[in-house]
Amino acid sequence: MPLQRIPPGPLPSDDQRSSASIAQATAESGLRQRLARMAAGVARLAQGIEQQLSRNTEGEHPSASGLKAGRVYLVGAGSGAGDLLTLRALHCLRQADSVVYDRLVGDDVLAMIPSGVERHYVGKARGHHSVAQEQIGQRLVSLALQGKSVVRLKGGDPGVFGRMGEELAALDEAGIRCEIVPGITAASSACAAMGVPLTDRAHAQTLRLITAQQCREGGEPDWASLAREDETLVFYMGLNKLDAICQGLRGAGLADDWPIMLVANASLPDQQSLIGRLEDMPRRLAQSPLPSPCLIIVGSVVTLAHQRLEREAHAVTEPVTLSNV
Repeated sequence: MPLQRIPPGPLPSDDQRSSASIAQATAESGLRQRLARMAAGVARLAQGIEQQLSRNTEGEHPSASGLKAGRVYLVGAGSGAGDLLTLRALHCLRQADSVVYDRLVGDDVLAMIPSGVERHYVGKARGHHSVAQEQIGQRLVSLALQGKSVVRLKGGDPGVFGRMGEELAALDEAGIRCEIVPGITAASSACAAMGVPLTDRAHAQTLRLITAQQCREGGEPDWASLAREDETLVFYMGLNKLDAICQGLRGAGLADDWPIMLVANASLPDQQSLIGRLEDMPRRLAQSPLPSPCLIIVGSVVTLAHQRLEREAHAVTEPVTLSNV
């Protein structure tokens, strides 16, 4: 609807213009002062955190880097976006002697590793492991025994399908002390990016994180226990198992039109998603392939994402131009 034309009023006098200019300058000055105080507060907070973290690393033979020598830090790199990295993780990266990192660690995070720090790539992709898991544990032990502070950098959270337990076992067996630094896991990041909660009082009272690598012959999940309408299911590493997941849940009692959502590259600029139903999602994925890593979210909370996308698609605001003012 065109805006109504408002008849022009009398032009302001010189005194009125001068008063308005003074008021505007005063407001801008106050805003600049508030912003300066906020920036100073943030700087003091960051400095305090750095000092506290430095105090935590004192007293146990620190290496040249400042972290404790001969210790391994199992650090979660989050879902890829650099600004989702925790302050503790950033502190570890800045003071590490060696960084051992995975394939899913984002480029933004890798860029935060200081020059001169040793880098060891041990990434894994489906059907191809650059370094065997046993060798990764041996490398962590070897680096720590050289007196280095070692950051084992894992995508997401190191304790969520990150094979952290196997590396902890290798370190414990060798008597190497370690510290775990959690990160933002893909499930949290994906749903945040889509603007929906993993749990909602009206939709889900339970959240389950499931590795889709079990969806193979002889390793099927208990579909009957998963086919509930009062919970949210999140399948990791499941893009190539999507058909088995949809069939398993439908066969166990979930409706054909039960909501499902795929989110690839969550939190990154090239994030992609698909929203559909159990009965048609394999076909939709075949028509519009998504890259890996891709998260599979099943549950009625997915309807909230669908509703948000529909509102955004219909939110059309008429631009204001000279012709309709």
